[in-house]
Amino acid sequence: MEQNKIAQLIQRYTDVYLMLEKKVSSMITEKLDKELTLDQYYSLRYINLHPGCTSTDLAYVCNVNKSAVTSMTNRLFTKNYIFREHDQADRRNVHLYVTPEGKEVVSRMEKQLQDLVRSYFEKLEEKEMESFIQTYEKIYQVIIEEEAQITNESNHKG
Repeated sequence: MEQNKIAQLIQRYTDVYLMLEKKVSSMITEKLDKELTLDQYYSLRYINLHPGCTSTDLAYVCNVNKSAVTSMTNRLFTKNYIFREHDQADRRNVHLYVTPEGKEVVSRMEKQLQDLVRSYFEKLEEKEMESFIQTYEKIYQVIIEEEAQITNESNHKG
């Protein structure tokens, strides 16, 4: 593909991504429990899907430092959405779990988000939906592979 065409496609992607991300984030935030930020919801959802995960796991998937995760999990703990359990083998390790109240919030939010996304996906053909998701998954996989390669390279240097 010629460089000019690639530049045009990158520009279109950037324009659409930035507009869509801002709009969708705003719409999702409106749907969330008023006391829950988008990051808190994402963390609560991740803990629900990965019971017993650690703050380190959460920091990695949220792409934030551990102190940010500590602050976020403290807020979720205060709201009684999660509880912590110390590892019996190594008390320094703390595992995170969702409380029944947290599960209720996740369930309610998942339904609202599914309804929101469904309202837009229904306007696409099944083939378009599949293609859209496959493309996003492929881009995500490329990013993960590049991050792993960078991590491996930096581990070999030090």
